[in-house]
Amino acid sequence: MPGRTGVDAYTDSMRRDVADLCDELVKNLGATVVASITGMRRTTPYRWASRTATPGAETETRLRLTYRVWRMLADAEGKSVALAWFVGSNPRLGEVTPVTAIREQRDADVIGAALAFIRDVPSA
Repeated sequence: MPGRTGVDAYTDSMRRDVADLCDELVKNLGATVVASITGMRRTTPYRWASRTATPGAETETRLRLTYRVWRMLADAEGKSVALAWFVGSNPRLGEVTPVTAIREQRDADVIGAALAFIRDVPSA
């Protein structure tokens, strides 16, 4: 059920330790995607996951949103579809990728686009 999945994903994204959350993102989206979302170097997400560095508050917010949306999509559509969704141009986001929209801190737009995708709502 998409509504429940969204609540579970939100709760998990807030309760999960940021290092564990980052490790999960690196394993499923790849360090390059995570680095692009946060505007950091490609090696930095590995450092966060291994606890040798800590992301700043703004970066942590982006990581938590990314995990929340990834979890919603992975639960509803599978991990490979979730990855494709993150890196593909999205008509609900003005034909930019969700990676770019998260980096630009368009949180509500990204969540809305993910929910519309899960619920299979046609774009305008």
